[in-house]
Amino acid sequence: MKTQSEPLIIAAAMHDWLSSYLPEVRANSTNTLKAYREALTLYVRFLEDEKSVKPNNLSSGCFSSSYIQSWMIWLKDKRHSSNSTCNHRLVCLRNFLKYLSRRNIMFVQIEAEAYEIKAMRSPKKGMDEITKDAMKALFAAPNLNTSIGKRDFALFNLIYNTATRIDEILSLTISSLHLDGKSKDCITVWGKGTKRRTIFILPEVAKIIKAYIKAFHGPTPSPTDFLFFSHYGGGKKKLTQEAIDKRLKLYASIANKKCADLPKNLHSHSLRHARATHWLEDGLNIVMIQKLLGHEDINTTMGYVGVSTEQKAKALEAIEDDLAKKMAKKWKSVKKTDSLVDFLGLK
Repeated sequence: MKTQSEPLIIAAAMHDWLSSYLPEVRANSTNTLKAYREALTLYVRFLEDEKSVKPNNLSSGCFSSSYIQSWMIWLKDKRHSSNSTCNHRLVCLRNFLKYLSRRNIMFVQIEAEAYEIKAMRSPKKGMDEITKDAMKALFAAPNLNTSIGKRDFALFNLIYNTATRIDEILSLTISSLHLDGKSKDCITVWGKGTKRRTIFILPEVAKIIKAYIKAFHGPTPSPTDFLFFSHYGGGKKKLTQEAIDKRLKLYASIANKKCADLPKNLHSHSLRHARATHWLEDGLNIVMIQKLLGHEDINTTMGYVGVSTEQKAKALEAIEDDLAKKMAKKWKSVKKTDSLVDFLGLK
């Protein structure tokens, strides 16, 4: 039985990791997949441009700690990446090497060495505190005499009051809403890792959403239509996060004139942070906030409410148990090329 060469083993693992393991087994989001692919592509380009590595001499030695440390310096000096960005790239590479070592024992040593590499020092950015008065000023900013103002008012109210991620809200369809009055009003969202959760909404928020649906979807809305949509390109298209963040910054600039506590550089995720902090200020248990936010690790939740240091100190510690499964699919085809990026399918 012919043994696969190291280049083919690495190429097969990289292909399966990006195309099967991450999207199917780990069910990572599109943005996460993009980040992993970018990190690997940058590492491969570094190997090719700085170390003259080609498909025929790709080996476990190309992932040595000295190579990886040189890569991080290359990212910082030649690509002008911040320390935090370099550290994130390192995490992505480590995760691939972990998968590679599970597939083939010959790579266990390089995985262990990669985890010994120290991350670059990166100052932790504090979250801007957004007071309840600042939120009131923000919600007063949209012009309710216009269609887009009514839409934005409903959208931002729903994001803040449910503390959901922006993509969770933008992915909502009419069928995801349960506002029939037979029980408590709620919405069903799909979070990270395609995890489904039901979130109850306050009566006043439900009233805003019902009025919005009546105005924008008519008396008989289609269950498959996006709740919040754009008519760009014909049909009801899903709104983009970039478009929403642009609108939010516009309102933040208006609201800041009335309430200086509101940061001008506001983005949709700020509303999620603000709601989590306000829940804690209202006396809600940190564990309950963790459930509402859909976090697996309570330490992540504490990062959302970092402005309340004394309350944060009272939170319970939790350990996230992250189990990885093996994937073993064969590398079906390899292109004959001298380009390492092409050979690994990262172009």
